[in-house]
Amino acid sequence: MPPAGAQASSGALRMTPGRRVALAVGVPVALALIGWTGFNLITTVSRGSYPFSYTVPVEDGQVAVTISAGNVAVREAVGSSTARLTGIVQYGLVRPGISESNTPTGVNIGMNCDAINSNCAMNSSLDVPARTAVTLWSNGGDVTASGFSSGMTLSAGGGNVAVTDLSRDVQLDTGGGDLSANGLTGTINVGTEGGNVNASDWSGTGIIRVDTGGGDLNANGVTGNFQLAAEGGNVDVSGMNSGSVNLDSGGGDVTLVFAQAPQNLFISAEGGNVTVILPPGKTTYNLSLPDTQGGNVSYPSSLVSSKSLDKITIDSSGGDITISQG
Repeated sequence: MPPAGAQASSGALRMTPGRRVALAVGVPVALALIGWTGFNLITTVSRGSYPFSYTVPVEDGQVAVTISAGNVAVREAVGSSTARLTGIVQYGLVRPGISESNTPTGVNIGMNCDAINSNCAMNSSLDVPARTAVTLWSNGGDVTASGFSSGMTLSAGGGNVAVTDLSRDVQLDTGGGDLSANGLTGTINVGTEGGNVNASDWSGTGIIRVDTGGGDLNANGVTGNFQLAAEGGNVDVSGMNSGSVNLDSGGGDVTLVFAQAPQNLFISAEGGNVTVILPPGKTTYNLSLPDTQGGNVSYPSSLVSSKSLDKITIDSSGGDITISQG
């Protein structure tokens, strides 16, 4: 018997208009979520793969390829006269196809992934004959390359780029990913659009141009005239052998360690701190500090002479400035 004053249960839950609406909306949503979760589980467990191989034309000593998915490793094919893209496609429940088309700018290779078959990936290698210039666009995947001497243009479209020992005309763009580049020689143009740059042993002919788009630059061993826009990132370069340096950190801190006396050094830090360490010796510099805005400034007077032909201009816009000799 229920306690005194309590009403006995009527058994069935009374269906109010609000409850009917909740059931009408909630049940289909719940079933859809259950179905989608199950589908994702099936596609994850039911993994398949298959290899692929495509011949890529070499025209006038150049190869140009656009790859719409996956990571790409560029390798030199010793003893070969043709270029070839090979790799593995991995997929879930539905096997995706690979598309290939030739355009005036090169070969386009893509993978037909969609919302139903989103659990797919492609990893490939581009084998290129020796003494062949390479132009490669990868739409989001990582790109690696090593040991090319005929020029290379790489764009990762958001992925990371890692290269070593490239020479001649070298152009690298990650589209936002990080970039690691060691042993570059020749004409050097680097852009990350926000990613960090880690570099060593660069020797440029003409001007070395770097635009990090906001990322940091860490480098050791830079020879050649140098132009940098960090757009807010920090800059830390040691072993500089650069007669001319034009650097805009966009607000980040700047540290430059010179192995050779610069002839023309211009730094705009836009609020960041600046540290310049000059090489030992009796070289003096015509120093200009147009806008410190209250930042602390420190340098030995023995390094400064208004008659010197070697110029240093630092605009910190409020950051501290420290100049010394190593």
